[in-house]
Amino acid sequence: MWNGDPYHIFRRSRSPVGLYARQKWLGEQRNPRWKADFKATVQALSKGQSADGSWNQSIVTTTQRLFGLHLTVRNPNESINRALDWLMAVALKEWSRIRKGLHEPITSQNLENLPFTPGCSGYFLSGASLFMASIFGRENDSRVLEAYGWLNEEGIQNNGRWCGRSCSNNILRAFVVHPRYSKSRATQLAVNALARVQDTSGRWPAGVPFYQTVNALAHLDSEEADVQLKKAFKQLSRTQNRDGTWGRSQKEWKTFLAVHAMRRKGFAGL
Repeated sequence: MWNGDPYHIFRRSRSPVGLYARQKWLGEQRNPRWKADFKATVQALSKGQSADGSWNQSIVTTTQRLFGLHLTVRNPNESINRALDWLMAVALKEWSRIRKGLHEPITSQNLENLPFTPGCSGYFLSGASLFMASIFGRENDSRVLEAYGWLNEEGIQNNGRWCGRSCSNNILRAFVVHPRYSKSRATQLAVNALARVQDTSGRWPAGVPFYQTVNALAHLDSEEADVQLKKAFKQLSRTQNRDGTWGRSQKEWKTFLAVHAMRRKGFAGL
């Protein structure tokens, strides 16, 4: 039983997640108001793109804009393709140099409304670029497959971990959206590693982002992931706010991650 309407927070939202919810979950795609809000938001997301395809030569800002365009425009267009070209060139062309030389701050504040968490800049860059490549149809690009293969071997060697827990979230996020690597040995080991540290309440320890982890696991066709989700969904039912949202901060984003995960798994009532 829900404490409130989990969709209420999205009903007038013009954010990318709000527009996604209004289109996909509330059926507003033919509503003139949704169309106007959609147009304004896409224009704002596209504004200020540099000639090289990036926004301000910033990996974080370019990732933010691409994710917003994924939630709205969905299919690659000229603007999205130029941004992807730039991000992939930075992330994949010179792997070791970028991994050591990226100095852009990766903080909770500038990662708001992204499925990534603060950690080592190299793993953030790798996870973000592979995630974007996969969701925009470049999952079979030779550079993308090479990077996934390298990270898959690292994940196997480290028993399902990449650096710390936050970095592991960023890499797992990329793995769960790839048609081949979502079923890889490294992904299986990462799911098993999360299972070992999940407690009976459904939570994971500090450093494992609850809402992002729930959403990532919901992308997998995995019995091991589903066992964890069953406990996590019970935790969500206990912690929903009276207004139907989740979380104390970033309520729209956390509610989106929770509802998206539950809908993917056919959760009753959604």
